[in-house]
This record gives sequence, C-alpha cells and structure tokens, in this order.
Amino acid sequence: MSLIEPSNRTADLSALKIRRDSRPDRGRWVLPTIATVIVVLVGAALAWSRATGTTFRAPEVSVTRVALVTPTQASTVLTASGYIVARSKAEISPKSVGRVAWLNLEEGQKVRKGELVARLESQELEAQRRQYAASREQALAELVNARLERQRAATLLKDLVGSQQAFDAADSRVKALEAGVASIEAQVRYVEELIKNSEIYAPIDGVVTVKKAFVGETVAPQGFGGAGSAGATFAVIVDLGSLEMEADINEQNLGRLAIGQPAEVALDAYPDKPYKARLRQIVPTADRQKGSVKVKIEILDRDARILPEMSCRVVFLNPETKVDTEAKPKVMVPAASVVEVEGKKGVLLVKEGTAVFRPLQLGTETGSQVEVASGVVGGEEIVAEAAGSNGKTVKWRAEQKVRVKKD
Repeated sequence: MSLIEPSNRTADLSALKIRRDSRPDRGRWVLPTIATVIVVLVGAALAWSRATGTTFRAPEVSVTRVALVTPTQASTVLTASGYIVARSKAEISPKSVGRVAWLNLEEGQKVRKGELVARLESQELEAQRRQYAASREQALAELVNARLERQRAATLLKDLVGSQQAFDAADSRVKALEAGVASIEAQVRYVEELIKNSEIYAPIDGVVTVKKAFVGETVAPQGFGGAGSAGATFAVIVDLGSLEMEADINEQNLGRLAIGQPAEVALDAYPDKPYKARLRQIVPTADRQKGSVKVKIEILDRDARILPEMSCRVVFLNPETKVDTEAKPKVMVPAASVVEVEGKKGVLLVKEGTAVFRPLQLGTETGSQVEVASGVVGGEEIVAEAAGSNGKTVKWRAEQKVRVKKD
C-alpha cells in the first residue's frame, strides 16, 4: 500500500468543493412566476364576481316589509292625528259665591237639561229676604198713611182752609216713602235672585265627565278673584251625541281636502275598528306658529267606545274612488324589490343576515308598487332595492349573506 503525498491530497480535496458561481440562479424565474399566478387568480376572481354578481364581502342592503293594503288605504288622500272633542259641552259654575250644601253629580252620571244638580247654602240669604220683606211691609203701611195725609191737605187747600206749604210737605213725604218702598223691593228681588242662583241646574242633556266640587267646599263664579277651593268650574257635562274629531292639517295639504269629503277615523285604543266619517268643517283661521289649520270631522257611526279627549287618526279618502269595505286587503311589494333569479321573479326575504330568494306570482303594477297574488302574505322583511338603484343592476343568488343598513 502506497502512501499519498500531502500536496496531492490537498489538490484532490479542492476539486470536490462546490463553487458558488456555478449554482443555478433560481430567484430569476421563481418570483415572476408567483406574481403571474396571483394576477391570473385575481383576474379570474373578478371575472367570476362580475359574471355572478357576487362580491367577496356581504353587500349592504336596505330592508322594508311586505305591505298589506286595505281598500281604504288604496284610496287614501291624506292622514292626520287628533283628538275626540264634543261640539256641545257645558262647564257648570255658580252665579254667586257660596258653599256647596247639596250635590247630585257623579262622573259618568247622565243628566237632563233643567235638572237640579247642586244647591248652595242659602240660610243667610233667606234671613235677609225675611228682613227686607218686613221692612217693605212697614214702608208700605207708612206710605198708605202719607197718601191719606196728602189727600186731606189737598182738600183743605181746595177749601181755602189749609196752606200750600202743608200740602207740599205731605206730597214730599209720599214721594220719599214711595222711593223707599221701591228701594226695599229692589233689595228683596236681589236677595230672591241670589237664593234662586243658589240652585244650579244642568244646562244641557249629557254625561258628567268632570267633577271638582264636593259638599262643604266654597265655589265662585267665572272670573271671580276670590274663588274658593273648588274654583269657578266644579263640573263639566258633555253631550256624547255631539262627539267629533279635531285635527290640525298642514297648510300645504289644505288644498287636498273639501267639505263633505269621506273619511275613516280610528281610535288609538281600538285601531282595528274604523268609523265612517266626513269632513264637517275647515276652521277659517290658521295657526301662524304651527303653520296649520284646524279641521273638524263628523263621525257617522259613533258607539259607546268613543270618549272625549281620546287620541285618534283620520284617513281622508278620495271622493271619486268607490271603496269596497268588504274587499280583502291586497299584498303589495315595491317594484324595486322584485328581482329575477334562475328565470323566476320574486323578492329576497331577509332573516338573520341572509337573503333568500322567494319566487312570487305577481299581479298588477300600480305606480311604484306591485300586487302579489301568492308567495308572501304581508309583514315579511325583504330587500328594498334588490333590483338595483341609480341605473345599476344587481345579480343575486338564491341565497347569500347580506348586511342590513342601520337607520
């Protein structure tokens, strides 16, 4: 076995080393290849998105509800809110200050015109009347004697026995007593009128809706500065047969109304029970601050559910449109909500962030609304402008995620 010289071994090992300048230059073709693949993928994704109408982020949509339109709503000209008021109402207050001695008034009680409903204390007035009556009798007796004295003085003067001075004195006494009697009689009538006013009668037929006074309280006339604990008005009587609705209408909408125009009134307490009505009066003055005019609506089929001061709404109808109250409500959707998916027309129901296509059988299109024969029943939440807006067309799948716009 021969030994290798050290110099030769070093040369052989150097030959086995990998030279750096002889490595393949991979970076020159790997990066361009990756970029090309990315561009191709992005282009393909964009093309697919445009072809299918699909975006990588859930689209943001506005929603609305399928409407259930009654025959009345289809003929609606204008709506307004207001309150039930009475055309015939009386506030009861006394004509003089006094304390309530007897009261025949309770809220909800029916009363008739001329019925005695309250009586004030009148003992002092009765005593004054007796006193004035006695003074009048005394004054009348003195007047009788004075007239006899004047007659005798006149006879003596005629017979040239008496003097003119005596006759004049007798005549003056008669006139003074006559004036005194007249004054006392006026006082008697005044006290009698006060006694009469202590009895209070119902001014109209109706129902007591407000009771403020009670036995023992002091009441006073309207405008009396020293009104007692019950104030001036201690009861209110309303003729329930005169109840009607009052509403404020914006001046700009006044031209859409006319006297006698048909309407429907619905109480907020009973929204499902509409009442037939008509526009009775447009009050000939405007409220400058509100920019409104008050109107009065007569309710044609009143019942016991209608009470004063109840809040309500009125729907003014087109007088030229005949309303069939027996007709069934129509299901309507906005025309902009109707889309076509896989050759079928329908709407997109929205539930829990997902829009699901629902095919519909459509009917007549009226303005911006389309009647629905079948497919939805009313109240469902749908995409409002599924067909697109501002000239843009949107393509939808049968089911996809959406984001609902917040108001």
